[in-house]
Amino acid sequence: MKVIGITGNCNDQAESHVAIRLMADSSILLSNKPFFVPDFAPQFVMHPAIALRVNRLGKNVASRFAHRYYDSVAACVAVEARGDNVDDRGDARFTAFDGAVMLGDYMPWSDMPESIETAVAINDAIVATTSTAGMSHDFDHMIELVSTYFTLKMGDIIVNIDNSKSHVLTIGQNLTATIGGKPSLKIRIK
Repeated sequence: MKVIGITGNCNDQAESHVAIRLMADSSILLSNKPFFVPDFAPQFVMHPAIALRVNRLGKNVASRFAHRYYDSVAACVAVEARGDNVDDRGDARFTAFDGAVMLGDYMPWSDMPESIETAVAINDAIVATTSTAGMSHDFDHMIELVSTYFTLKMGDIIVNIDNSKSHVLTIGQNLTATIGGKPSLKIRIK
């Protein structure tokens, strides 16, 4: 299983191109598990994201067939290290460490509205949202792009990360997220 992070795909982002990051499966932190703040950087920020689960094997998938390659979505939060000693060019040590992808419970794609929104709250106050309506390229085009370079396999996760929105994480916070208005993610920051 692969975790494929996509950045630069939101209309309001300053990035001029889409970037693809591969992450280890140990980067995934499932809902209801605590996130322990690592000590290798002075600050960690979260970005709202939407995760798509791949449900079949595919290579070089045309966008018109891409809807056959996923079946569910989840609210997701991507965590990134920040600080003076941290390289800000997407170094995997600072963007793909253990627990860097907080993944909520999946919801069937068929139960989602046309425009899917994820809202992330810290201590019950919404701090960030992202939506498929704000994506420059929809998930069908993301499947086409990613499958050009990597063979998609059942269980792979494609995470569309909205890097334009962030919030600093601190010990003691309760992080929750919804997708399509339904609860999906609950994490305690320790």
